[in-house]
Amino acid sequence: MNWICIGVAALAALSLYLASPHQALWPAALRRQAFLRWLSVPLVAGSIATAVETYGAWCGVCMALAGFMTTLVVLPYLDAWRRKGARHVG
Repeated sequence: MNWICIGVAALAALSLYLASPHQALWPAALRRQAFLRWLSVPLVAGSIATAVETYGAWCGVCMALAGFMTTLVVLPYLDAWRRKGARHVG
């Protein structure tokens, strides 16, 4: 169950990252920014609610947010690695 909660939180982070104008993982997602931002809220709320119901209040919140934050940290690195040296700034 904990991997499901973390996976749903990671999907919420992915949808939030794809709504960012700085991402280059999936350029077509920029046309659906509002929907992706909206989608991230129920996903992370559902992940937190499921984890809290299963593991308790603080443990569930920490598990869900750890998956969310880890994904938000990893995605920009994945994006930069896919570009392989392309200049992003300047």
